Amino acid sequence: MRAARTAAIVAGLCAGSQWEAAAGLDVFMTERTVAHTATQPIDRVPGACESSPLPARLTLENMIERVLCHDPQARLNWATARAMAADVGGRQAAYLPRLNASSGITTGRNDTNYDQREEYSNRGHKSQVDHRLALSWVLFDFGRRDAALRNARQLLIAANANQDEQLQQTFILAAQLYYDTLAAQNSQIAAAQVAALAAENLKAASAKHDAGAAALSDRLQAQAAYSQAALNEVRSNGALVNAKGLIALRMGLAPQTPLELAGSLTQRPDTHFVKGINELLEQAKQDHPSLIAAKAQLNAAKAAIDESKAQGRPTLSFIASASDVQLNQSMAFNGDSRTRDNSVGLQLNIPLFEGFERTYQVRSAQARLEAREAEVSDVEQRISIDLWGNYQALITETRSLERTADWVDQSNQALEVVQGRYQSGVGSMIELLNALTAYATAEQQHINALNSWQMARLKLAASLGRLGFWAL
Repeated sequence: MRAARTAAIVAGLCAGSQWEAAAGLDVFMTERTVAHTATQPIDRVPGACESSPLPARLTLENMIERVLCHDPQARLNWATARAMAADVGGRQAAYLPRLNASSGITTGRNDTNYDQREEYSNRGHKSQVDHRLALSWVLFDFGRRDAALRNARQLLIAANANQDEQLQQTFILAAQLYYDTLAAQNSQIAAAQVAALAAENLKAASAKHDAGAAALSDRLQAQAAYSQAALNEVRSNGALVNAKGLIALRMGLAPQTPLELAGSLTQRPDTHFVKGINELLEQAKQDHPSLIAAKAQLNAAKAAIDESKAQGRPTLSFIASASDVQLNQSMAFNGDSRTRDNSVGLQLNIPLFEGFERTYQVRSAQARLEAREAEVSDVEQRISIDLWGNYQALITETRSLERTADWVDQSNQALEVVQGRYQSGVGSMIELLNALTAYATAEQQHINALNSWQMARLKLAASLGRLGFWAL
């Protein structure tokens, strides 16, 4: 089931397009480089981008696949990568010769009159058929074409890395939405439970008040607590409906599409990929697509400097031409003629003076190189900061899960004890309401901790630049 998935996802993004028909022959096979130079492929089941019925219970994996297939930003980055691949083909084409042919036909009439020497006057028709063939082939250019090709290839690597990064960003956003929906679902269940407990408290307070065993204030406090619990239940229901609608929209469906999630916040995948922070930092510096893109942009800037310098140097070309000119004219113009010409040789082009344009082009390229160097440092720092923050977040949320689970058990036991005390007449309404509030707070905190742990784990994997379906 776990085959290479990126190529199929990206192919699905372009399904239905007429690209292949319009693009024509790909002599240098540049289309293959878009998928094959992807830095960190996201695995997926082949064909998942094809239209298929929505499953009865939506898993996290299936939801992410559908979101990836309907993400406009992913299609944008895919198209950009294909454009960069085509640019590589254009740079490779510069190594091939240029062959041009032309053919023309002209016809006309010429009348030449000499008033004083009428015997020299000419009148007649002319027509000309002209066929020409020209060949040129750059043999040596001091590395200009090589620098241009290196530049294009590095930009393609950057485009593929940006595509990977965008897929991982969409992946993490989809997972966040799924877990938020699970949290909203759990919060709705917890809110319903709290509302039911508040209703029981109100019933008990009303019965005691009717029997004269409790003050009216107890009943009113219980009524207020029930109203608050009912309000929280309404809001939690609304939050759940909103979250499910967002999932549907991300998958390209109508927001009112009924969805049933198959996942669970309590299911905790392993964290075998988590190692020492220093080892993780080194791994991120090697694998993270944003850093790969920044380094590729840096290499492209270096190649651009070489290209700018080479443009001011001589070029040596092989040239050849052939022509056939057929001239048909009246005898007044010496009659018909045919001229054939063939030539072959070498041509040396030497730029002598360009108004200092080349100097400023080189300066501009060098300034861009400095900017790319600063960008690489910035990306490295940002990756380290994000990785450290997510690493600590996972540690914190792992500990928080243990504490909130204990909190839920303790607050539930306390609530049961206080309920029994109140029903037996030895407890107060304030004590009961405080216990109910503590239980509701503990439940919500535990739900939040579960959600935060799931996302901290995925964000740590994303900080390494290795996020994929293996992490689910």
